[in-house]
Amino acid sequence: MTKRTLLVAMFALMATIGANAQIVNTLILETRVDEQYAAVDGQTNGAASGFMGKFLNFKMAGNLSDELSYSWRQRINKPQADGSMFNATDWIYLTYHKDNWNLSAGKQVVAIGGYEYDRAPIDIYFASEYWQHIACYQFGMSAGYAFGEDGADNLTFQICQSPLGNRADNLMAYNLMWCGSHGSWKTIYSLNLLESAPGELVNYIALGNRFGLEDVVVELDFMNRSMVDDMTLLKNFSVVADVNWSVYEKMNVFGKVSYDQNDTNLVTDSCVLPGSKLTRLGGGFEYFPMGANRNLRIHVAADYITGESLVSALKPNSMMFSIGLTWRLNLLK
Repeated sequence: MTKRTLLVAMFALMATIGANAQIVNTLILETRVDEQYAAVDGQTNGAASGFMGKFLNFKMAGNLSDELSYSWRQRINKPQADGSMFNATDWIYLTYHKDNWNLSAGKQVVAIGGYEYDRAPIDIYFASEYWQHIACYQFGMSAGYAFGEDGADNLTFQICQSPLGNRADNLMAYNLMWCGSHGSWKTIYSLNLLESAPGELVNYIALGNRFGLEDVVVELDFMNRSMVDDMTLLKNFSVVADVNWSVYEKMNVFGKVSYDQNDTNLVTDSCVLPGSKLTRLGGGFEYFPMGANRNLRIHVAADYITGESLVSALKPNSMMFSIGLTWRLNLLK
């Protein structure tokens, strides 16, 4: 499917919204453009500097019936790869709801815990080494069950294509995730078994915690990665801490630090390679000119990376500074 074909299909769909509005709850176009400066060892990185369009996404979600819903997000500016027409599709799936149960099938987010992992890429200004590499959108199916007071807890079991290794090997992942909401404390925890090669299983223990304290939100993520025949802790792991302070209705100030380490001799998975010890720290602010309406956002962010790694997406002794504009168009209004 070419970009032109996709755009024609989208506009044809929008032209019929008036007759079918009862099945469309969300119809949004969103984009982000940054002016960015990057440097490594004090030398300007020209390829990563200058004006650049970061994202151009189309999102649609709604209901086909009282028990059947759908969700779709397409990155219009992402090129196709490997001959797959779904490469630029983040997710597209159907969900059947019955009482406290739900069943989903299609291309989904792989059910891995953590708040950095869970956040939409358009809302991330700099991320951990693990985040840079994980192929987090895969085809599969899942079953979820809500329990507790007012459905405060949700347990999901998912079987999907593995985000590790070669897709041609038909590798699989088996994921169990708990999302909880208990007052000021929210969680995204998971246990994951992911095939990285035929007959090789990687275990994740991912613990995402979110604490809401009036105008301050603190997010703490921890992930341990190991082979199932060696469940050693704190050899191959990532830690992410994020603090967001809502100074007033139109402005947020944030700070963030991540640490990725693989102190083993094994390529447990391709996300954080052996020999990596990388720290990324930075901060910035977000300004919302329309106040409570968050469809227009200006951000300023800067970060610095230190540590060591032979091969990584994050380069030691590098820095980045960006100013950007994000806007969302609600096509139903």
